[in-house]
Amino acid sequence: MARVRMVFSKRGRTCFVPHVEMPPLFCRSLRRIGADIEQTRGLAPHPKISLGPALPVGVPAMEEPLEVWLERWSESMIPYLNAALPKGVQILRAGVVDGRPKLNDECEAAFYRIFLREEDSHSRIRDMISGGWIPVPETLSILAGQRWVDLAVGSPGQIGAGTVVKILVSEGLIHAWKDLLVARLAVGTWTGKCVRPLLCEGEGF
Repeated sequence: MARVRMVFSKRGRTCFVPHVEMPPLFCRSLRRIGADIEQTRGLAPHPKISLGPALPVGVPAMEEPLEVWLERWSESMIPYLNAALPKGVQILRAGVVDGRPKLNDECEAAFYRIFLREEDSHSRIRDMISGGWIPVPETLSILAGQRWVDLAVGSPGQIGAGTVVKILVSEGLIHAWKDLLVARLAVGTWTGKCVRPLLCEGEGF
């Protein structure tokens, strides 16, 4: 069996597919192209597949990791898998990562881009950032752009988009999710300057 890491994007209407439904979605697509997925052991075996930190419903993602254990793997399978996946989900790259640490152990940081719908709210948060405000202790970097805020956080399994939204509500910057758009641009390792998406075979291992 090969432990295969895939990095995928989740955009459009598929960002409303719950995180817990993503493993069955990938498994169905892999079976459609004839891939054999290893099963877990125990009384209730299930496909051996692991995703990165949970993503709230409605949050698009640009570079999300997953790992699945397959009987065989070839890069030539990527186009067929993309054709079998629903519109909005696309495998960007993939490779065998046998011997690497566990997936979630390598997911040490996440990078979010936040768009506040109200100009006044954006002006306020820009002033707060200029004054040294950070939303959570795990903040690695925060920068206010023209109409957006870029935020990198550590411990992405515990600090997610929902946590950030709660902080913005508590600061009076927004009332609810409807007042902003948020996307997760990357999950991976922290270089000291930015979040580097997880690599796959042939990309620097």
